Amino acid sequence: MATNKRGWHIPTVNVPRIRFGSGQEHQANPVMTYFLVIIPALMLSFFGLVMGFSAQTVTSIAEGENPYTAYARPLLIIVSSLVIAAIVQLIPQRALMTVAAPLFLFALVFQSLVITPLGRSEGGNANWVKMGPIMAQPSELLKLALVVFLAWIVAKSASKRSDLKAMSIAVVLPILVALGAVMLGRDMGTAMVVAMGALGAVWVAGLPKRWFGVLLMLAIPTLVLLVLSNPTRIRRVLAVLPGTSKGPDESAPEQIDHSLWALGSGGLTGLGPGASREKWNYLQAAHTDFIFAIVGEEFGLLGTFAVLLCLALLVWGMFRVAREAEDLFVVIAASGVGTWIGVQTVINVLSVTGVGPVIGVPLPLVSYGGSSFLFTITSVAVVASFARARAGMWMIGRPDEASAGRDPRVAPRRRSAR
Repeated sequence: MATNKRGWHIPTVNVPRIRFGSGQEHQANPVMTYFLVIIPALMLSFFGLVMGFSAQTVTSIAEGENPYTAYARPLLIIVSSLVIAAIVQLIPQRALMTVAAPLFLFALVFQSLVITPLGRSEGGNANWVKMGPIMAQPSELLKLALVVFLAWIVAKSASKRSDLKAMSIAVVLPILVALGAVMLGRDMGTAMVVAMGALGAVWVAGLPKRWFGVLLMLAIPTLVLLVLSNPTRIRRVLAVLPGTSKGPDESAPEQIDHSLWALGSGGLTGLGPGASREKWNYLQAAHTDFIFAIVGEEFGLLGTFAVLLCLALLVWGMFRVAREAEDLFVVIAASGVGTWIGVQTVINVLSVTGVGPVIGVPLPLVSYGGSSFLFTITSVAVVASFARARAGMWMIGRPDEASAGRDPRVAPRRRSAR
């Protein structure tokens, strides 16, 4: 066991491996893994910057503003977020573990502000907090904070992973508290993403798999009850079920009708950058939750495939970080962030294409939104910091003994199991 300055005992355990294909072990290039996380994230960020401006110009013009000056504030937020992410990727793992618990507690308190006078409603959900000129969505921070906290607490209690009582307190309780805090604002879509991110984090932690079956049996009726308790949710679910959905009413089209028209009119190559018609106050949330429809309209099927390919590479890179890691904290954190971004992408695309019910979650790194972009790119940077450390790249503080002076192009030799 390794003991840090605070006296925590972090067991050195055999971490469960995430296997692909035949499941055979292979030595991956750690530098390639790092760039597999960084490059797709940067491409999506810059593409989201362009698409956010394209979709937001209409709103600015309708409000009598200059679209270029109106976009200065979101541009500043995005650039600042990228600078923050660039710094976060240099932070060593031990610092992240130190702030895991305080960050989670702060995120819970921040999320609870949605039921105070500071809370604001958007789209029927009270999931925003307004403090002076700043409007933030605290649930985006809670996603990252919960994943990092679960990674820290499970790594700290790795020797008790088969103890149901200990793991219920260490894992299940924080997840339930986080979900309850999100549901204070009645934001079921975000709660689903938070739950799946947490599930992806603890799935690879080596917990007995029968526990997940019990959680599934409890989650399904809870999900059904939450849907039945809200008429809007019932209507959205019925809209996609076979035999209950109605065809588009051209005299009073709904949001999903405009989304499908946007995707259909884009064809293979799209109408061209900035040439979307549906963004002209026809498609609601065109620059946020339904930005994927505008991508399809302006860049066509090829454009949507390119975005999905970048997101797939990003998620793959994160799971590759988890697969090659030898530290339980890294495995859990990277898997949790990868699952969160992957599940959120799937939910958004299913909603925009009409395959699934409309659930208000943004497309990671592409949808317009300061809080979503800031904490998503920061989460990517956290995983990138793990990849940098393994590749032997420079980090803030004294270099790790295992990586100092090593050629980052060569994968570290694994220790033989005793």
